[in-house]
Amino acid sequence: MAEVEEKKEQASGTGTLTGAALEAEDVLAGAEPWAPIETKLVVWSFVIAIIALVIGLFLVPTSVLH
Repeated sequence: MAEVEEKKEQASGTGTLTGAALEAEDVLAGAEPWAPIETKLVVWSFVIAIIALVIGLFLVPTSVLH
């Protein structure tokens, strides 16, 4: 276990990313909690994007054919 910690310290000083130096717990350690309003924002953004895509796919071919 101590060898892994040493490798992490050595790898982090070199400026390269390796599997031993980058773990999910390390990356998410400083993350702030996800708020419910952010979930709604993401979901509605996807809904609006899908609607815009459907409208665009309908308008572009019809405008090319006329």
